[in-house]
Amino acid sequence: MRANDAAELDEWKENGPAKTVAGRLSTGWLQISMVAASLLLIGAVIFREFVFGNHVLLYKDIGADSTNDTFPSFVHVSDYIRQHGFLSWSFSMGMGQSLVHLAGNLILDPVVWLDRDLIAPALVYQHLLKTVIAGVFFFGFLRVRGLTVGASWLGCALFVFSSYMCMGSCWIVNADEVVTFAFFLFALEMACRRGRWICLPFATGLLGMVSVFHFYLGALLLCFYVAERLLVRAADPRQALVTAAKVLAAFSIGIGLGAVIWLPSLHSILNSPRGSGLISNFAFGVPPTRVFQLESPLYYFTAALRPFSNDLLGSGDGFRGWENYFEAPATYCGLLPILLLPQAFVGAKKSRLLVYILFLCVVIVPVVFPWFRYLFWAFRGGYFRAFSLFSVVGLITISARVFSEYVEGRRLRWMLLGVTAVALLLFLFFPVRQLQSLIDPNLRVAAVVFILLYAAVLAAGQILDRQRAAAWIVILLVTVNLVYFNNSTVNRPTVTKEDFTRRTGYNDHTVEAVREIDAREDSFFRITKMWGSGPANRISYNDALVFHYYGTPCYSSFNNIDYIRFLIGVAAIPADNIPTDAQWSPGLLWEPLLSTFVCEKYVLSEDPVPYENADHYEFLDRFSDVYLFRNTEFLPLGLVFDDYLPESVFLQMPKWAKASALLHVAVLQDSLGLHSGLPQVTLDALNGRLRAIPIKQALSSKRANSFTMRLFRETKLEGEIQVQHPSMMILQMPFDSGWHALVDRKPAAIARADVGLLGVQLMPGKHTVQITYFPPFLYVGLGVSSMSLAVVLFAARRWPRIRR
Repeated sequence: MRANDAAELDEWKENGPAKTVAGRLSTGWLQISMVAASLLLIGAVIFREFVFGNHVLLYKDIGADSTNDTFPSFVHVSDYIRQHGFLSWSFSMGMGQSLVHLAGNLILDPVVWLDRDLIAPALVYQHLLKTVIAGVFFFGFLRVRGLTVGASWLGCALFVFSSYMCMGSCWIVNADEVVTFAFFLFALEMACRRGRWICLPFATGLLGMVSVFHFYLGALLLCFYVAERLLVRAADPRQALVTAAKVLAAFSIGIGLGAVIWLPSLHSILNSPRGSGLISNFAFGVPPTRVFQLESPLYYFTAALRPFSNDLLGSGDGFRGWENYFEAPATYCGLLPILLLPQAFVGAKKSRLLVYILFLCVVIVPVVFPWFRYLFWAFRGGYFRAFSLFSVVGLITISARVFSEYVEGRRLRWMLLGVTAVALLLFLFFPVRQLQSLIDPNLRVAAVVFILLYAAVLAAGQILDRQRAAAWIVILLVTVNLVYFNNSTVNRPTVTKEDFTRRTGYNDHTVEAVREIDAREDSFFRITKMWGSGPANRISYNDALVFHYYGTPCYSSFNNIDYIRFLIGVAAIPADNIPTDAQWSPGLLWEPLLSTFVCEKYVLSEDPVPYENADHYEFLDRFSDVYLFRNTEFLPLGLVFDDYLPESVFLQMPKWAKASALLHVAVLQDSLGLHSGLPQVTLDALNGRLRAIPIKQALSSKRANSFTMRLFRETKLEGEIQVQHPSMMILQMPFDSGWHALVDRKPAAIARADVGLLGVQLMPGKHTVQITYFPPFLYVGLGVSSMSLAVVLFAARRWPRIRR
């Protein structure tokens, strides 16, 4: 019997089971309640303008992703699950693409279950909820590690009000990472310290809700955690390895547990420019060619100053440091940790000292030599993001241990404390005029004041032998420190609640225009909207998600790769701007013939002149400053072609000829064309057609022999078509392997045509065609998740604890 078990048994004999269990439960729940209430109170103070004021958590500056991406996606997901059920295919994203990579939002971001009108004001409450949940888990993590209640509270407050989390109010993936990794750390600690492994599979599965890549990040954290355990706490290394193997097994089961979400999401991500490698290292270009290659002085100055304050070098668009406000290191977590960190290295056991040195190397080396940071991201980017979060976790954990020992009576090294404080102050006044001009003088003064106060209170507590009282004063100072410094991080230019009642932004007169169009039509068509309604200072490409129509632009990190291939193939995206346009995709804006080809029927414009003078647009109505035009040459979804041009030939054509060519021939991959049964058209013959047949006549011919749609849903199309020769029916939407075709109720193969669109081959005759979409690997993922859950339930009953 272990010593802990013996102590528990003695306590049980002395006090009785009910009293012991009840006492523990009451104490634990009381602590959790107090932690949650205090974090909620501090969060309400920091986010007071959003809770009690007129602002919503939608930013207009560099945080415009919240306004142009997150909010439209949340609104669309909210609408979609009410109208269509589980996330599948949506024609409102670009020219159509899978939504399944957003399925994690159904769990991590509960605002999507609200009505669309409630989402914007509810964002702040969602963020505060995440703050409380992450804080409670991190508090539990530190308590299980043996820290005092005060030190554990201090650590969780520093963690959830770090710059990483506060910036997560507009870059929502940050907040999701803080919550999931806090849960993961708590579950790891419970498994290794107390043998209770049941939380670990669920915490692991939750990582996959953020993205499948977070399993890799979780594995990295697990490796470091196991190494720390072996070095510091393993009296018997062999037994520790056995425990580590069991923890790894629980981690693996957790991966299977989340398969119903991450497996179809992985397919969607791999079917995107970023996931497929079409775009590499998007944020920072080509990685360093040399392992020990250095960066610019501004880079190092930024990395060194950001732990003092996230906004010391400016906020939002006014950021004066390296790269930008979001991509720069986000390592601020209060000033106390950097003041206490050196104390951890004094008097520590050799094994713990080795862990601390390893931590510093892992944190510092990738900052000094960026090649190692690219290595951290498996050379898929050079981001600081999760790397900053891991750095913050380590810094807080180490400093919280120092503070816990201080509360329990350990005396700090005065000389080291004084030298650290002086060194930090001297660095803030580093004598280089060009660099000093970048620093916010007010925040620098505040940093000086807090550093001096921390040092004075800690020293006074030792001198007066009142370390516990000094610790509570320090906790109060930390609270003030976090509130004051996060004020500039959080309170940047944002959308107001009034913006949703005025006729501006996402509530402009597009609402009436789309409502009028919907009253006229019940078939499939696309709308070209010539401006972005988003109220941020960056153009919005996701208006279709908010106003609920079908267009062609889309802003997404994971746009459908065939959508992008089509845009590249027809030269709608210039070759020298693919990395940007593959995410901020303008679709077919300013491409009138291509827009007509992909079913444009209406145009919304704030400037009527270009369309008043165009031949095939007629004015329909005006809604204040919004003008509605109809495209009289509208082509329906589903065009038929009875000959083809090889894709390799098409790609060599000039841009002006490509749009016209798509009205005459199907463009097929060279190998597919040879086996399609369709005759091949030579380039000379095609050029002859382009010269002989006017565009208007070609449009009329295609319209007369098109697919007659009887049923349209987001995931199901059904209709009839008649062809005289072996033909290829091309639907003007991106190819995706999740689409399946039935021709006369018999399975038919789908093909990639027109450099990324969906094709269905037809034989002569009249046919009923049904095309349906189902997310690939969803059933496989559901099966894996079900089996993993069964394993968890069986193992929880059979082996409730890890045997050590």
